[in-house]
Amino acid sequence: MSIKKGYCTKCNKHDETRRIFDVNTDAKICHCPHCGKAYKPKMAVQNYERVLSKYLRRGYYFLKNVGNPQTAYATFAHVLELDPKNKTAKLGRLLSLAYISTLRRNRFLEVKELLLMDSEIFKAHGIRREYTAFLLGLHRCVADYMTRAKKKLTLKDYFYDVNCLKLYYHLIPDALEILRVTANELSIIEEEKFASNVNDSIKLLENEYNLSFFTVDGQEQHLVNFTKTGEPLIVNGRKKEDTTKLQRYRMATLDANNKKLRQIDDQIFTRIYHNMHKMMKASLALFIASLLIGAAILVVYFIFIKNAAALIALIFAIIFGAVALGFLGIRLIFQYILRKPKI
Repeated sequence: MSIKKGYCTKCNKHDETRRIFDVNTDAKICHCPHCGKAYKPKMAVQNYERVLSKYLRRGYYFLKNVGNPQTAYATFAHVLELDPKNKTAKLGRLLSLAYISTLRRNRFLEVKELLLMDSEIFKAHGIRREYTAFLLGLHRCVADYMTRAKKKLTLKDYFYDVNCLKLYYHLIPDALEILRVTANELSIIEEEKFASNVNDSIKLLENEYNLSFFTVDGQEQHLVNFTKTGEPLIVNGRKKEDTTKLQRYRMATLDANNKKLRQIDDQIFTRIYHNMHKMMKASLALFIASLLIGAAILVVYFIFIKNAAALIALIFAIIFGAVALGFLGIRLIFQYILRKPKI
């Protein structure tokens, strides 16, 4: 006897987990234990697999195409409620968590701990290719994060102040930890070429400790060491650079109480595609509304066609029709752009 999971499409339950039930694939017919709906076992199992596949596609769409890791994380978490052992959902949730990282709080140590808890299940041959893709995606995420973080904390490669430099040094150890785990996992599954690439990234990041950086006031800064609590110890160097040309730019700070300078926001990864997705969703409602208003005005025009003022109604009907076509065009363009993965 083979027992698999089935899914009832008829149950009107708020808790989707209650739609799932055990199916004896050797039986001729099976029934949903909640509503009594009869299914062929094969159909119930297919329903279950189709639902999981739908949620997994949605999760990766929000993560890779839309750039909305919060929704992606919630979607993968929901899959794990339906199927706690789903490996694809576990990998998707981990990558989503990495992309939820902000400037002041990255999630790399959390990803590391969760990954090490389940790493053995990803080394099987059936999931190994997907695991490799996940590890490479994690490498890209960390590398992109560090590049973007440094860019936000600097102006033309000059750190805004010592606090910005300290934050950058705070971020490096977390990035190194997850990259070392990534390189080790790639080696274990015999992807030495990819592991070598990650090790190269590790060396470049470790070298940041040995470099001198300058703040916008032109002062050289050196990292001496870290305290027991992980606080970077930074001292002034001997060199001084002329940074008078930078004074024409507006400076920024991490200090929320400093109202004289521009505040450095927490957002690291771009939200362009996320905003594009929201606009795409709104454009459908705006298209329908504009079309209906235009149609209503056009009806008014035909009713009062003999009236001299009816021409005004016709003009407005044309305007709303053009606006509707504009919203439709925006939706189609954004749909096309969001069709392709960005990470």
